[in-house]
Amino acid sequence: MKVNKVNAALNEYHQMHPGEVSEEIISAFLDDKPITRKDKGEDFITFVLKRLDSEYSRNKIGYSRYKNGQSCMNIFQQFLKAKGLGTYKPDSVYIGDVSAELIDKYIKWHREFKNNSDATINHALTPILKGCENACALGMIDREVNAAIQDMHIQEKASLEAEGEKEFDGHNLSKEQLAKLVEFYQNDTEPRRKEFIEMFLFAFHACGLRIVDVMTLQWTHIDFDKKELSKILINTNKHHKIPLTEPALRILYKWQGMDRRKKYVFDLVKDSLSLNDADALYRARNTATKCINQSLRVVGERLEFPFPLSFHTARHTFAVLAINDGLTMTVLSRLLGHSSTDITEKVYARLLPQTLTAEVEKLNYQFIPDNLD
Repeated sequence: MKVNKVNAALNEYHQMHPGEVSEEIISAFLDDKPITRKDKGEDFITFVLKRLDSEYSRNKIGYSRYKNGQSCMNIFQQFLKAKGLGTYKPDSVYIGDVSAELIDKYIKWHREFKNNSDATINHALTPILKGCENACALGMIDREVNAAIQDMHIQEKASLEAEGEKEFDGHNLSKEQLAKLVEFYQNDTEPRRKEFIEMFLFAFHACGLRIVDVMTLQWTHIDFDKKELSKILINTNKHHKIPLTEPALRILYKWQGMDRRKKYVFDLVKDSLSLNDADALYRARNTATKCINQSLRVVGERLEFPFPLSFHTARHTFAVLAINDGLTMTVLSRLLGHSSTDITEKVYARLLPQTLTAEVEKLNYQFIPDNLD
């Protein structure tokens, strides 16, 4: 059986490399040595780590993502050794030895031995799947094999945590309270506080944009001609496109005229901030959120709002007013940047009974006899 396999492999090698068959090549085929493999015997874990090094040195990924990738490959190495699935060494596999079957065993190991969630497992799979994709592009893994491996990514169920959301806390402004906030702005004499209110109002008019996405909003994300905002959301890493209303555009035009930042729209982070640097982004987000919320809290107290005013109130205010004014959950979900209406309904579950009642009343069906006893 092996003789036939070796003869066939030798014949194929001769077709590809005429006149290059030697004793060394024949010996390599007999011993299944790396020289005859598509991957040339390159170790998969080493290959992925080199890719991470390259991306980090070129600022393609931040430090946190770089270190996380290294940690994930270390865990994969532990799995190979623990389950005895290494090929040429107990804790190592050639690139070409990685398969969907191996990844399936790795997923089961994470669930049964480490009790990890689907989100955590997907996180562990990320550098592996990307490594396979890169190896496929270099001809080290067959396309069909790589396609099967990529399909091993777990389809996660929509969750509030994954979306960076929490259940609605009831903190939203009514239209009357919004009008009071605008009036306060017009009479306020504190310049920086007025700017924070402008950002709050922009977030409201920009369909409840989160503070981290307001903070990282770039001029390149704005199409003034089409009146659109288009950016990758920080929390979910998903592309988000929404229409910009006239009030939102008026705020943008004002900040454009101020010319404070060449890259970022609002004066919350420096243009030098890299969104690939997770640590720097985390620090900037915390600093900006704390500063704005402290200022907004003072405004809320002066206006005697029944809860602490925060930047996130703008998001809830947009959602609640939109629901009350008849916007469907499907449309609202899209405008808020949720992955599905399930998420929107989970966040605003307490509003659904009221919404359903209002929707049914709109039907106004009157199919009933006039003389009903």
